Amino acid sequence: MKNSPLHADPKNIAEAIDNIPSNQRRRNIIAICFAVVALEGFDAAIIGFIAPQIATHFGAKPAEISAAIAAGMFGLLLGYVTAGSVADTRGRKPVLVAGTLAFGLATLACAFSASLVQLLAWRFMTGVGVGVAMPAVAALLAELLPARRRASALSGVFCGFLFGSAAAGFLTGHLIDAIGWQGLLLLGGIGPLLLVPVILALLPESPTFLAQIGAGPERIVAALAKLGASRPGAALFEPPTPLGAITKGSVAQLFGTQYRSTTVLLWLLMFLILGGFYVIASWLPSLIESTGQSVAMASRTASLFQFGGLAGALVGAFAIRRIAPLKFVGIALLIGAASPLMIASPDATARYAVAVFCSGFLISGPIVVLNAIAVAAYPTQIRSVGAGWCSALGRVGSLAGAGSVGLLIKAGVGLPDIIAAVSVTVLVCAAIVPFLFRKLREPGV
Repeated sequence: MKNSPLHADPKNIAEAIDNIPSNQRRRNIIAICFAVVALEGFDAAIIGFIAPQIATHFGAKPAEISAAIAAGMFGLLLGYVTAGSVADTRGRKPVLVAGTLAFGLATLACAFSASLVQLLAWRFMTGVGVGVAMPAVAALLAELLPARRRASALSGVFCGFLFGSAAAGFLTGHLIDAIGWQGLLLLGGIGPLLLVPVILALLPESPTFLAQIGAGPERIVAALAKLGASRPGAALFEPPTPLGAITKGSVAQLFGTQYRSTTVLLWLLMFLILGGFYVIASWLPSLIESTGQSVAMASRTASLFQFGGLAGALVGAFAIRRIAPLKFVGIALLIGAASPLMIASPDATARYAVAVFCSGFLISGPIVVLNAIAVAAYPTQIRSVGAGWCSALGRVGSLAGAGSVGLLIKAGVGLPDIIAAVSVTVLVCAAIVPFLFRKLREPGV
């Protein structure tokens, strides 16, 4: 008798996942992961929108506020580089729960900071929590989705980060006068804590990961059942490689012969594009406010950059069902290279608002697709560490970009000139894309 996917040998666990029809359980999993990523986006971006009010509250200078932004990015970097290998050995779900709990509690603590030093410390811990959760949720979702929908669904879920970032600006613009910066941070901390029990109850561990570590058949079958697969009476699953051959994922494996060029190109691309993105995302509210607009109005206008990115990411998620993901990325970045020049001189006109939206669409939107590409570029054994380190290099770029703006301002460089210079960075990114495209098309990659 022909084996069903659930009774097939271990190499067909992926086939079993692919053959599960669309169902409410899988849709719930996607929605939960979207919510996690959205809350991460909110907590990561909120500091940029409330920075002017924090500066007033603590009597801080631009360089000191730059340190608050940089602290979160340092935390992100640490979370990314440490959590990936843990998720590849201990499991995606427990690492996701730990990260979500950490960034929720740390964001709550930020709201009660009595000094700028305390705020810096808790922003660092917020970044660590987000950095721990992101690679885990990416790897988990990649291994719970059918192959035919993986790239587009991952891109759709990663839209959550931009949705959360945009929501941070939108809510700041409408609530900051009523609840202040502390109230906004309270909102950002409560959400993740409410989500933790939902993750524990409804998200399965990756069946592919369970097979990789040689877990018992009952655990694998239970995980498949949470995806909507019918539970067989008895199924035998063996690890896809001998237990003794399973090694801890490490950064050294990313530079093996097969993945070396892919890793270098991904790291370079993420470093540059995240650096440019965070220069705009972190400092555009302050730039707009410097023209005499209120904090609320500046936040509403600057949030259009995030909403534009969300729109670009959604378009990308659908577009890559028909064209290669990197083709979409390359075209968007090439067109978008001129957009930072257009938003470097703010005014109160509708034309400027449209320019901010288009800048987000063309620069921020492709980042979501790149995240999906980075997750899919590596196999199960090193997927979390690969995605984590790729994101880490992006955060190094964001730290080098946004974190240095305060120092450049102190040295006499104007903020409009700094934002305009992002055009060069985006153009270089567009030039890198064809090289990565050719590498990922090579057999065995």
